[in-house]
Amino acid sequence: MENEATAAAADPGPILDAEAAGAALLQRAPSFNGVRTLAYILIIVATSLYLLERLEPVLRPLLIAVLLCYLFLPSYNRLRRRMTAVPSFLLIAFGFTAGILLLARMVYHDVVEIDARLPIYQQREAELESRFRELTKSFAPRLQRPTGEAEEAAVESSLSSELSARFVRGAASAFVSISLESVVIAFYMIFLLQSAARLPRRVAASFSTGRAKGIMEVAESINRAISEYLAVKVKASLLVAVPVGLLCWGFGITGAATWGVVTFFGNFLPYVGPLISVVPPLALAFLEYDALWPPIVFSLLLLAINGVTANLIEPAMTGKALNLSPLIVLIGLAFWSLLWGLVGMVLAVPLTVIFKIVLEHTPATRPFALLMSDQE
Repeated sequence: MENEATAAAADPGPILDAEAAGAALLQRAPSFNGVRTLAYILIIVATSLYLLERLEPVLRPLLIAVLLCYLFLPSYNRLRRRMTAVPSFLLIAFGFTAGILLLARMVYHDVVEIDARLPIYQQREAELESRFRELTKSFAPRLQRPTGEAEEAAVESSLSSELSARFVRGAASAFVSISLESVVIAFYMIFLLQSAARLPRRVAASFSTGRAKGIMEVAESINRAISEYLAVKVKASLLVAVPVGLLCWGFGITGAATWGVVTFFGNFLPYVGPLISVVPPLALAFLEYDALWPPIVFSLLLLAINGVTANLIEPAMTGKALNLSPLIVLIGLAFWSLLWGLVGMVLAVPLTVIFKIVLEHTPATRPFALLMSDQE
């Protein structure tokens, strides 16, 4: 036994090996913690994306109602000085619902009128196509229509009739969907307007003084940024939508009021909205005139209105109020459009602004907010 103890004392190899293994494990601990943190982040992101997609029918009208409350809150405060809360809620909700229904009904009426004029547009399209083929006959013979022109024309006519029927059914379905969702948004607005005035007192009663102050600072920053953004976008959208509607009406384009409405809401979609909103009236202009110079003049005026508003008026009104990088705006636009479609594109900028403000008020995430900003 003494010999074994003496040999163990003389050979401390196992003890040193255990200490080295422990030191190596301590050195690897940060990497393990990093992997675990990354796994937690991925789980949170995946869960958030799943919930955002599954809860779209609830969150979409709720977020729209929140944004509309920023617009209607000043009117609500003025009404509260003259009447009680319930009539103020009902007046705003009824006015909003009636306005949405009126716009949807007007757009549906114009869609039906455009569908009724579809044979005229098809004839005009055939004339433009034949004229184009005559111009390109000498140097592009492959563009000429092959034999069997009558059969192809019959097939195209049947396809256009089917597309026309689908177009009208889609418009009717959209009208019903917008009507139902506007009622849901109106109910959300009633409770949101009622809770807006009580929010500071509830936060002060629920948290400590320092914590409540921090929460209210974040809320005030969000309120100020979203209010400025919506005010600027509404004014800029009106400045471009009213001239576009009057221009369409002056040139006799079918659905002039609808194209004004489309231009107004399209201006809320960053970058892509103004481009999309000018395509339908431009196409109708070339289909409704026999001569070429009226649609060309109409196109130049329409593009000039959109160009002046997008490049001069709106940037002068907005300045750097949002302080968002254009790349971040595009990423947010792609992300929210992938989740919620067209409504997500409308909500992309406000939601990105809210996300950036929350990151700014947290010390650990403040560098990410600086990366999202447009400042040098």
